[in-house]
Amino acid sequence: MMPSIGAGTSGGTPNIEDVLARITQADKKTLEMFAEGVSLQTRSSRVISDLKHQVCADRIRFSASFLVSANKAFNSRPGQDRSAISRYYYSMYHAARAVVYFNHGGDDHEKHSVLPGKLPDDFPRSSYWQNELKDARLNRNSADYDPYPESRSHWHPLATALGVTAPAFLQIATQYLKQKGCSHV
Repeated sequence: MMPSIGAGTSGGTPNIEDVLARITQADKKTLEMFAEGVSLQTRSSRVISDLKHQVCADRIRFSASFLVSANKAFNSRPGQDRSAISRYYYSMYHAARAVVYFNHGGDDHEKHSVLPGKLPDDFPRSSYWQNELKDARLNRNSADYDPYPESRSHWHPLATALGVTAPAFLQIATQYLKQKGCSHV
């Protein structure tokens, strides 16, 4: 384990030897990531933590755009229930991804099968929402990939239910991020 850079003897600026010790123990990939971090901050004129907050907020907006698409599909005549189910799921997926990214500190859990289980324990009704995400994904998979059943009587109730669940989840995810200090939500 590499040491972190600590404050120097004055308690402020790190001692150059601490910095050099960190550099000397870093492998090539780590040094490349250091350089990339400096480059990202220089190009954006923002620190990495602020950029992380921004991408969470942008993913919440992305989630909201899927919700709009889902509602349009659901309310079209004739209703496009399968498309609505898919879009409602993606609204939930991206809201969950923002929460997990913010809580974890990176996008390590974006896989659809993994993401629900990574909702934070302090997320409101975490177990309930984990199951809702799993169910929404299964319904999305069926809606997108299974030719049967064809009957709207099968798909319409699922789309109707997700039309309530997805906006509720987006609202809770947004509120959670605000409470946790995500500065751009």
